[in-house]
Amino acid sequence: MITKVVRGWRVGGLITYLMGPGRAQEHVQPRVVASWDGRDAAWQPPQVGEGEFDRDLGPLIRALRAPAVAAGLPEHGDEGKRGYVWHCSARVAAADRVLSDAEWAEVARDLLDGAGVAARGDAGGPRWVAIRHADDHIHIAVVLVRQDTGRRIWPAHDYPRLREAARGVERRLGLTVTAPADGTAAKAPQRGELEKARRQGRLPARVELTRAVRAAAVGAENLVGFLAALRADGYLVEVRRGPSGDPLGYKIARPGDVSASGEPVFYSGSKLAPDLSLPRLLRSWESAARGTEAAAPLQAARRRVDAARALVGSVRHGGAERDAQGIAQATLPVLSAVGLWSDELRAAAETFDRAARSPRGVASREGARAAGLRRVARQLVRQRRMLDVRDEPGAAAVALVVALSALVREIAAWQQDTSRPHQAVAASAAADALDRWAAHRAIPSARDADLVDHGFTARRPRLEPRPDRGARRPSISPRG
Repeated sequence: MITKVVRGWRVGGLITYLMGPGRAQEHVQPRVVASWDGRDAAWQPPQVGEGEFDRDLGPLIRALRAPAVAAGLPEHGDEGKRGYVWHCSARVAAADRVLSDAEWAEVARDLLDGAGVAARGDAGGPRWVAIRHADDHIHIAVVLVRQDTGRRIWPAHDYPRLREAARGVERRLGLTVTAPADGTAAKAPQRGELEKARRQGRLPARVELTRAVRAAAVGAENLVGFLAALRADGYLVEVRRGPSGDPLGYKIARPGDVSASGEPVFYSGSKLAPDLSLPRLLRSWESAARGTEAAAPLQAARRRVDAARALVGSVRHGGAERDAQGIAQATLPVLSAVGLWSDELRAAAETFDRAARSPRGVASREGARAAGLRRVARQLVRQRRMLDVRDEPGAAAVALVVALSALVREIAAWQQDTSRPHQAVAASAAADALDRWAAHRAIPSARDADLVDHGFTARRPRLEPRPDRGARRPSISPRG
């Protein structure tokens, strides 16, 4: 079961959408299957016309909004702030059986209780309804205000708790078992960001800023160079410093992206991606500083990628657990540097992003191999204009991409062996994208063919756990 949560301010607009025809007439027989007070289907809006969607939604919307009105909460909030309307969608896998309305009602209560949003038996808790308009999923709309005290509710760790509650539902109902949450998923743009970007005809700010920050971070040696690169590209960057003057963090905004009050909409580095927080960036620059740069970055990058793949392979085959996770983290900057060559390669790097992240609570360190990867990534970014591989990549560039594919597949196999299915799936998808790019590039001459003789299939590591480890292959989340 896949769950997704978004936050907003207008419960009336949400109910109107859920009980309406949908954006493409995809909603079928919208109906209330569960509610906060146990009346459930009794809250179904009455028919007021001949059409399927001609219903009086007023009583339901007013009932849901009543605690928020009593608390004096507005229907519109400041952009970037979290609204008090909690909207969860829960979807079963395509292969799962069709659940009844009664089963979905119990699912809704299990999810709300498990997520810490609305506890079972709490008469003074928030008001909510579960609406079904398709066979395979429901939507739950919650107004995060307690009925008894009128105080706004701020659920703690509701996303990971919701994921665990969904896994409990899977076991109870015999549904497809999905992988547990591990804290590595990227923060997706919110609905408001997407709608704003659509109106402006631009990428969502979060996506654009993440790309810009990552490119600047990979090519920089220190904070000064990082800030200079971003400002040279026209971005607004501010650094937060402690009383001692030491930098503690930074925030970035793109020009022209302003709130309703006309202020720039800033994003902190840690909100873009965990590895883009300032402490993590400072550590990565420190790691890359250990050693010297190579004269020929493409060839040096290939050698270091090959060495990194060999180390991860040795870990998989019983070698010392050195810095396999550190190599996974340091592979992302190399992919990001190569991603400047084409949109295809940039997409591969963004796909790999999750594979580079450590699961929640897992510590990692970076050794000499990882430091070498970061160093050549910086060189590739700095010398990208001299390399000129975007239009007609040479054999050395293709060889590097093929070597990266082999490394990424080795990382995917290691992650599968260590029960990290989310990361393994991301790494495998990134390797597929790298292979597609390389397969469409011709080798300039037979003399250079040895540069790409990595074997597209012969050297692919298998993704099944090694039998002598007795590991059980974890489930992979179905597509939601």
